[in-house]
Amino acid sequence: MVEEVSDFLISLLPSNGVVFILYLAFVTFFSIFLIYLISKMKKKEKPQESKKELTIDDLITIANNKNSNTNDLIFTLEYFLKNFKIKDNEKKSFELFKKVLNHKNRSKKLFDIYHGKLLPSNLEYKNILDKLEKEALNK
Repeated sequence: MVEEVSDFLISLLPSNGVVFILYLAFVTFFSIFLIYLISKMKKKEKPQESKKELTIDDLITIANNKNSNTNDLIFTLEYFLKNFKIKDNEKKSFELFKKVLNHKNRSKKLFDIYHGKLLPSNLEYKNILDKLEKEALNK
């Protein structure tokens, strides 16, 4: 029985050397093609990871971090401008502005964004925002 199976398998192999090399090349390329198709299918099956939305608490954490650089602080203000409103959470918004404006790595560009973009878009809070800015500048 075992001899019959092995004889059958050997009979499937080509007898000529050149044909045998072509046979091996075909099997190799076919295997690589199957592996490629399976890997493509697995990539499609993985769910797309959605980008994490930052909360105002995350922004406050960035502003609280003494290792945050000027670019991090600028990102915090710009992200706040695009995604949040002061009226939705006044207390945390003012806390964020105070921490950003009083951070040790603040810069003129930070105040330009604050005064040029944030203040004009929130005129109902102008007095409080001006007070925060003056306190930070006098520090």
